[in-house]
Amino acid sequence: MEYSNQQLINGIQQGDVAAFEELYKQYYIFLCLIAEHIVRNPSDAEEIVSDVFFKLWNIRENIDITTSIKAYLVKAVHNTSINYLERSKISNKLTDSLSNSDYKLLAWGSDYPLGQLYEKEIMNILDQGISALPDACREIFILSRNEGMTYCKIASKLGISVNTVKTQMKIALARLRENLKDYLMILLFFIGL
Repeated sequence: MEYSNQQLINGIQQGDVAAFEELYKQYYIFLCLIAEHIVRNPSDAEEIVSDVFFKLWNIRENIDITTSIKAYLVKAVHNTSINYLERSKISNKLTDSLSNSDYKLLAWGSDYPLGQLYEKEIMNILDQGISALPDACREIFILSRNEGMTYCKIASKLGISVNTVKTQMKIALARLRENLKDYLMILLFFIGL
């Protein structure tokens, strides 16, 4: 089914998955090229575009698009890419300021009990995050990460498209990153950055 600009917006606002998938198909590659032009890294560009789509879906009921959906997405990808570059610069400065003793605090081996404690805490947070994923999303994540299945094999096993598998994995990874972000900030504060 062909969607007009307004039908896509209305469909997404109403939670129409088909409209969202159509939007994704129409603009994903184009938006990745824009992001890659800014951040100069294809995988980072894909992650940025996935984040934009993820955020769009999460705020779908409240979106107010007065221009075209394409212009809205281009602006969102541009802004997210710029924010990514700014965060990367800050992160690089923080990483450059770490001394060797700071790296030892981050070591997660048996020689560092503090590292073991961090590892257990992060594993608990990950387990809770995986448990909180929607059923289909969790199943796809577990098949990929724990059983080592490829996206194609998962799609075949579950009777869904590879794009659906990719989208669900991106959603799962974004949510898990979100769960760990506060912990990372506490860790950075603890080691005195």
